[in-house]
Amino acid sequence: MPQPEEIKPVRVLRGLPPTQDATASPVIIAPHLPMMEKRGEVKTVQRNTLLPVMGAGAPQPPTGRGIMSPVPSQMPAPSPPSGNPQQPPESHVAPATPAGYVRLTVRLENGQLSVTDAKQVPGPLAMPSSVVHGYAYEVLLDDQQVALGSIPDVGVRRSFANRDVPGPEGKHHFAKIPTIEFSVRIPKSYVSTRNLPKLNIVLHDVREAPDRFTSLAPLQKQTGVNTVEVSRLAGIRLEQVSPTVRPALEQILREIDKTE
Repeated sequence: MPQPEEIKPVRVLRGLPPTQDATASPVIIAPHLPMMEKRGEVKTVQRNTLLPVMGAGAPQPPTGRGIMSPVPSQMPAPSPPSGNPQQPPESHVAPATPAGYVRLTVRLENGQLSVTDAKQVPGPLAMPSSVVHGYAYEVLLDDQQVALGSIPDVGVRRSFANRDVPGPEGKHHFAKIPTIEFSVRIPKSYVSTRNLPKLNIVLHDVREAPDRFTSLAPLQKQTGVNTVEVSRLAGIRLEQVSPTVRPALEQILREIDKTE
């Protein structure tokens, strides 16, 4: 290891002074470049030729002030909108609200169908174009289908497999319930005091059906349909409806009859 007295001073490169001097003349490293102008005396401006291309079409401030100009202390208040701002334009007005439908709760007990509840529901009701295998209902008026729906899981009680239990007792079981309830949705346009005795609610066990129906004929008359009729309610008569359901159904009929 060299002794302290043998360490030579560091050599200064490129002729730079060893100490900083604010009054010293500038060090010129690239003499081929133009000299910098003194502070406060800059007159030469090098324009960037890319700026016109990047800002083409952009509006320029008319007064020469840049984007850092001070914002006025008070902004002008916006003018009030003309007309009624709460009303949408005529071209955007939604169509009238659909009439809605009546939802009946139907019970199957001892092979017989009966109405146990009735409720009026607002909103549209779409008629399905097909049914799946299993239970399905349809509502007929003068041998024409006016409502249809699939209820394949109704009346089935499931128990999931238990791997800890050996033998058949641990397998997946299905059990049919003798008394079931399901919802039947009928458009309000078909529910009236005049039509009520002519409405037929039919519960089917669908074995085979096409992907899409092409007519409003009853299921048993549709092409490619294999179904077994489980039960049928031939007409809904107020005198046969349960006393707990009859007031609600009568109120629905009064409201519907007024609109006819």
